[in-house]
Amino acid sequence: MGIPVPRTLIIAEKPSVARELAAVLGVRGRGEGCLQGPGHVVTWAVGHLVNIAEPGEQNPAWAGRWSMGQLPMLPARFALGILPSTAAQFEIIRRFLLDDDISAVINATDAGREGELIFRRLYLLAGSTKPIRRLWANDMTEKGLQKAFAGLVDGEQKRNLGHAAFARAEADWLVGMNFSRLFTLRAGSLITVGRVQTPVLKLLVDRRREIENFVPKDYWTVEGDFAQGGEAFRATWFAPPEFKDSKVWTEAEGREVVEACAGGRGEVLSMEKKKGRQKPPLPFDLTTLQKEANSRLNLSAQQTLSIAQDLYEKKKLITYPRTDSRHLTKELFAECLENLRAVYGHFPEISSKAAANIKGGKKKFECVNDGKVTDHHAIIPTTVKANRAGMGADEWAVYEMICRRFAAAFMDDAVFDASTLWIGVNGHRFRATGKIFRDRGWLEAEPWRASEDNPLPDLKKGGEVDVVALTLAAHKTKPPAHFTDATLLAAMETAGKLVEDEELREAMKDRGLGTPATRAQIIETLLSREYVAKDGKRLVATDLGCWAVDVVCAMIPQVASPELTGEWEKRLKEMEQGGYAYGVFMRQVRDLVAGGVNLVRGSTVRPPRCPVAPNRNARVKEAAS
Repeated sequence: MGIPVPRTLIIAEKPSVARELAAVLGVRGRGEGCLQGPGHVVTWAVGHLVNIAEPGEQNPAWAGRWSMGQLPMLPARFALGILPSTAAQFEIIRRFLLDDDISAVINATDAGREGELIFRRLYLLAGSTKPIRRLWANDMTEKGLQKAFAGLVDGEQKRNLGHAAFARAEADWLVGMNFSRLFTLRAGSLITVGRVQTPVLKLLVDRRREIENFVPKDYWTVEGDFAQGGEAFRATWFAPPEFKDSKVWTEAEGREVVEACAGGRGEVLSMEKKKGRQKPPLPFDLTTLQKEANSRLNLSAQQTLSIAQDLYEKKKLITYPRTDSRHLTKELFAECLENLRAVYGHFPEISSKAAANIKGGKKKFECVNDGKVTDHHAIIPTTVKANRAGMGADEWAVYEMICRRFAAAFMDDAVFDASTLWIGVNGHRFRATGKIFRDRGWLEAEPWRASEDNPLPDLKKGGEVDVVALTLAAHKTKPPAHFTDATLLAAMETAGKLVEDEELREAMKDRGLGTPATRAQIIETLLSREYVAKDGKRLVATDLGCWAVDVVCAMIPQVASPELTGEWEKRLKEMEQGGYAYGVFMRQVRDLVAGGVNLVRGSTVRPPRCPVAPNRNARVKEAAS
C-alpha cells in the first residue's frame, strides 16, 4: 500500500468558481461536493454555510417569547451555527479540513471582507489548525488566476481583514437582535433595526418629510433675446447689487424690469473668455458604476451588481467588481495596452487614442496611484475579447460603460473656451454664458457628458447690441427630489452628506454607510420589509418606514444616526489595515447596546402608534439586518 501524497485543499465560495480554479490547476476528478486531483482537492461553500447562532442557541434564557428581561443579549463569545440547508456541504469541508492527508489550505473565497468571513467561520467551526494561504484574484481569466496562484499570500497577511469581517457581523447581530426586540416590545408591533439599514431609512424618511413640508414659492426670471450683426444670443437678468441671483420674487417687479429695458439698446459691459480644461474621470469603483447605471440605464443598484458579478465570474470580461478603489497600480498600468487591445474591436477610436497616450510615455495619468489601491484596484475590462452577440442588452450596456470609462482615463483633457458676457440695458444687467470646445478629448469616450456649445458673438467692451425681445418667465421653487438608487448610493457613500466635489467625496468614502458590496442589498432589504417603496426610479419611505424611524428616534436617536454608523464603518476600514483593535470596536458597540436597552427600559416616553394594523395572529420573528 502506497504512502498517501499530501494534498492542498482549496475552498472557493461557489461551485462555479471552484470549477474555474480546478480547470486552471488541471484537477478533473469528481467527488461528492468537490473536485479532486493528485495534488489538490477543490471544494466550495454555498455563500454563508456558517452564521452566528440564534439567540436561544447562544443562551437558553434568550429563547422563547420575547421579553425585556432577556435584554441586553451580549454573548461573551459568539456561538456559530450551521445552516440546515447546507449542513451536508459543511460536513464535506469539515472532513477535508481535518484530514491528515491535507497539508495546507488555500482560501479562495471572494477576495473581500465577506469572502474572508465565509472562510474563517468554516475554518474556526471545523477546528482546523492547518496553515492557510490566501488566493487574491483581481480577475477570473486563466491568466489572472494563474497569476493569483503564483502569488499566494500567507493567511496571516489577511488576519486583520478577518477581524474586521467578524466585527462587522457581530456588531450587526448585537444591534439587530437587541434593538429589533427592544423597539418591538416597546411599540407593540414588529420593528426591524439594522446598524446600516436604520440610518439609511432615516435619510429616506427625512427626505420624504422635507418634500411633504415644502411650500412652493412663485418667482420670475427676465430673459432677454439680443442680437448684433445678425448673431443672436440669449441672456438672463440678474438682481443688483451683487448680480448673483436671477430670481424676481414679485411679478410687478419683473414687469418693471421688462418695461425699463424694452425698446432700449444694450451696451457690452464686459466680455470674458477663459481657457478651461476638464480632466479625464477616474475608472469606476462599484458605487460609481451603480450610480451611473441607475442614472443612464435605469438599473437598480442590485441589478448592476448582479450584472457586474456575472461579467467578472462567468464571462471573465471585467476585473473584481466589489471594489471601492478608482485607481490602478503601476504594475497593472504596465499591462494596460493588452486590455485596450481586447476592447479595440468594439471601440477602435477611443482605445487607439488611449493607447497612443500610454505609448507616448509623456503623460502622467491620475488614475495610476499605488497609494490609493488597497485590496483591489478599479473596475476595468480584462484581456478577454467580448462577444456582443452572446450578451444581453443590459449586460452589454454595463460592459460598454466600463470600457469607455477605462479608455477615457488615458485620453486627453477636454479643452474649451468659457465665455461670460454682461450686457447693460438702462441701468439693468443681463448675463450670457457659453462654452466652446476646442478639443473634446476624453469626452469622445463619453459624449453624453459634453455640455452643449453655446457660442456667443465676439463682442468688445463698449459695443452695442439690439434688444430683440424680453420675456417674463414664471417659475415655482421646487422641493428636493426623492432619492433614486443613484442619489441614495451617493448619500450612503458620504454618510448622508450631499457632496458634489469629487475629491471631497473620495476623502469621505471611509465614513460611508455600508460598503460598495453591501449597499445594494441594504436598499433591497428596505424594499422587502416595506419600509420603502419604488415609484418609477424614486425611492420613497412608506408610512411604516416613517413610523419605525420615529420609534427609534424617540428612544435612542444614535441608532438612526448616519454619522455614527459612518464612523463605525471608518473604524472597520482601519481595522482591515491594522490601525484599530477588534476589542476596542466591539466594546463600543456593546456599550451602545447595553446603554440603549437600559435607557429605553427606564423611559416613560410613549412611542407613536403603528400606522399599519399588525397581524396579531402572526408569530413575531426575530429580525436583524
